[in-house]
Amino acid sequence: MSAFADWVICKMSKFLLKNDSSLPGKSYYTDFNALAEHVKIGDVLLVAGRNRVSAIIRHVTLSPWTHAALYIGRLKDITDPALREKAKQYTQDEEDQLIIESEVGTGTAIASLFSYRNEHVRLLRPQALTTEDAQTVIDFAISRLGMQYDVRHLLDLARFLFPWGFFPKRWRSSLFEHNALQPTKDICSSMIADAFQAVDFPILPLIEEGYENELEFIRRNNRLYTPSDFDYSPYFDVIKCPLVPLNTLGAYHDLPWMKDVISDDEGLKIVSTSPEIKQFFSSAAFGVVGASTDRTKFGNKVLRCYLQKKKKVYAVNPREKIIEGIPCVAAVADLPKSVKSISIITPPSVTEKIVNEAIAKGITSIWMQPGAESDQAIENCKTHGINVIAGGPCILQLLSFHDEYSNAD
Repeated sequence: MSAFADWVICKMSKFLLKNDSSLPGKSYYTDFNALAEHVKIGDVLLVAGRNRVSAIIRHVTLSPWTHAALYIGRLKDITDPALREKAKQYTQDEEDQLIIESEVGTGTAIASLFSYRNEHVRLLRPQALTTEDAQTVIDFAISRLGMQYDVRHLLDLARFLFPWGFFPKRWRSSLFEHNALQPTKDICSSMIADAFQAVDFPILPLIEEGYENELEFIRRNNRLYTPSDFDYSPYFDVIKCPLVPLNTLGAYHDLPWMKDVISDDEGLKIVSTSPEIKQFFSSAAFGVVGASTDRTKFGNKVLRCYLQKKKKVYAVNPREKIIEGIPCVAAVADLPKSVKSISIITPPSVTEKIVNEAIAKGITSIWMQPGAESDQAIENCKTHGINVIAGGPCILQLLSFHDEYSNAD
């Protein structure tokens, strides 16, 4: 391939693999620790990717599932000594739960199952797959380790973003060409389809009526498989591991529903049916009084919560100049006019003084973090017509704050 073609492929790959940070992972749909306990050798993990190529795959397949990986167990579960040694080139951790996948930049490689713990995933299990055949499936996949990713396939997907005349004719899509030749490069779904094909396990075969009305299965070109096909297949069961399982009849009545709150479905913000909370979030900007540089303290967590939700926020702390990358102001009086709502995370005696400052500043809404409340401060707010939220709920819970610091490995 020419140097120009290599340059185009490199640029196109970088463009397509850039993550969209605005898309939430929705990992809360699944208890990943429970999934890790239930997963079996030969299971397929589907991932809802968040990069540009994932957006193309979603558009083409009309499915959220844009990547697939095959679970191969731990190193000790690989019975063939030669293949086990091959796998050890990717990990030496005997207890790590492993998947095999094909990705741009790395090709077909082994990774940890837990590399997807913060993503929206689905676990699929091939029906009635024998232990012997499951081993054959993972052996086949391991034999493909080191194969390059089919970048041409990536470019074929990119064709859906550009008009036909943009590329030379010889670069036109081969994505839907039905040839039966074994590809020399991998993509995630075709590699896994090849592995199941090795034991004649069906994914989405063509089924026709043959001689004397008997059904005949016809193999599908594995290059045509996409991650969503494993989800559509009637031969794979969906294994769900919700964070709060419904193990008993009527258990849904005991779910910890939050009162007066609805979600906007994107997970980026919460819309509350409470008039007080609605008014609080109507402000163009917010202040956090008692903001802290200590990430274990609520004064820092509340500030990071606003930042996580892409809200304009100011830190109030007379002893600090910058917290979490944003400048601090010394007092409520120093907040800009756009701030009409403030969170208070201070001792009750300090809260009473802050309320007086807020009244003088013209603040219209105050949220007292649990533990910061004072009866005198609450009464003072009501006397001066300030919308006050006190005694719960916690704003961190309401906005579904994800504390990346406490979960860091």
